[in-house]
Amino acid sequence: MTEAQTHLAALADWIKASSAPRKTPLGGDTLVGPFAVLVPLALDQAPAPTFDPEALPLWVLQAQAPADLPAIDTSAPASQDHKAQRLAHIVWMVQEGRFPGVQLIDLTDPGETLQTALDREAPGLDLDQTAAVFLPRW
Repeated sequence: MTEAQTHLAALADWIKASSAPRKTPLGGDTLVGPFAVLVPLALDQAPAPTFDPEALPLWVLQAQAPADLPAIDTSAPASQDHKAQRLAHIVWMVQEGRFPGVQLIDLTDPGETLQTALDREAPGLDLDQTAAVFLPRW
């Protein structure tokens, strides 16, 4: 397992834990549904399939993806925070150093390939050492 795979596995474990049904902090409603979904994709491909507007797909490189990822759920979570809040939380956690070795890369167009975004945002990134996570910013 490469360093990048180890870093991505840590993020995948956190997403899995954050997607498990649980009570809200004040004991109200139960949160249900995926916080985010990791979607493995080849560098020369553009994001697919189509996701519900409130789903939070995060594309990752096939070569870095953990083998035990859950099935890709394209639907909106039944009761999680809005997509923008969940995305902001992941960005904050990476910026705060909670997931060292993870590089967030913005996808600005759904037709853009991962390679195009990588070349624009992180040229020369060592993909053996750093996990690349592509964010839907369109």
